[in-house]
Amino acid sequence: MYKKRMIIAVVMAVCFMTACTRKTDSEEWRGITDAAGENECQESRRSEDEEGSLSDDAKSASGGEFVTNSNSPENDSPESSSHSFEGEILEILTACTDTKIEQTVPVAGGRSLLISADVNVEGITRVSQYEYVLMDITEEGRAELFQSVFPEISDQAEYDEMNDVWTLNIDPAIRNYFLYQISYSNGGATIPGEQIIVFENRYYDLYPFEDNRLGSVSGSGVNASLDEAESVCRKVVEAITDTGDYAVDFIHAYGNNGRRPYLKLVFKRMLDGMPVTAYNDLAFLLDNEGIEKVSGSLFSVKDTGLDGTILSPKEAMEKLQEQAAFLDFEEESSVAVTEITLEYVVVISDDGEILATPVWRFLLGEDEDERNFLRQKILGIDAVTGKLIWEERGHTL
Repeated sequence: MYKKRMIIAVVMAVCFMTACTRKTDSEEWRGITDAAGENECQESRRSEDEEGSLSDDAKSASGGEFVTNSNSPENDSPESSSHSFEGEILEILTACTDTKIEQTVPVAGGRSLLISADVNVEGITRVSQYEYVLMDITEEGRAELFQSVFPEISDQAEYDEMNDVWTLNIDPAIRNYFLYQISYSNGGATIPGEQIIVFENRYYDLYPFEDNRLGSVSGSGVNASLDEAESVCRKVVEAITDTGDYAVDFIHAYGNNGRRPYLKLVFKRMLDGMPVTAYNDLAFLLDNEGIEKVSGSLFSVKDTGLDGTILSPKEAMEKLQEQAAFLDFEEESSVAVTEITLEYVVVISDDGEILATPVWRFLLGEDEDERNFLRQKILGIDAVTGKLIWEERGHTL
């Protein structure tokens, strides 16, 4: 079963800690050994000026030196007026306890958004806004990546100066090799100029298309458990980042109609107890042979603080209703929302700033498996501006 994220809930001075156990079975791939009753949320208090700053239009906010900035967001935090809003934000989060929202929202084409969702803010320690800082990919980072995936043969990698790529042969007789290059997004909304790591096996065709994706990870043909797969990929994450705050966000399984089975694991950086959904999150493809692809961008952040409080879930719900005519579910007559949570999503503001901003996400799907399957589809309301975000991420390469 899909391993649901568990996060530490911190409210004022009381801290609850839970521990997630992990299997201890050991398995080796490519030289890597494993070892939330219905209740209405309290509306946020805001002045007329703050309410006037919320946009009612439906424009969707769009949207790595390998080693990330060693300074933590807290070290970069400016002393700003945002501190005066911390109490109001805390009240909003506290009021969400045991809250459930029930609503049917008409959308485009006579279709419906069926909301029967608990509001889950467990584990959120604070809410702010961050500047998203691009990072260049370095040669040192490239070497760390090779070493973490292929510790025994990484020194055999060869550089092709003409094409500016690296190759590592696995079986030259059948042209089984890995190719490494720095790429840029060539499709979908993204951040202009952001460098993307691409390290992949060029021999196997893993067929990363929707007709090859399984509805549930429980049907995966990969021998490794989800915990084991996560552990293998985490070793690479820890090798190429130094922040220690990445967590697996979702896992998808592939391998329909006899095709080669594999898992896709997506890791996201955690800030203030919330995942940061960027345009090119760290993603791994892993099959029974081990890691077959690593891709994604690395970034740093600078805490810029908030100039006001955030929308409450009830206010976000009102903003969603105002902009629902812009939602298109294509052939689906209705879509279910069964959980609402607060997360950071990377967006490009109207004045061109790249921000990791708090967003009330309306998680699509009738159950855990379906929410996991639809995790890449973002239906949300920017908790600062009130703008609708309706897009899919993870298919920009």
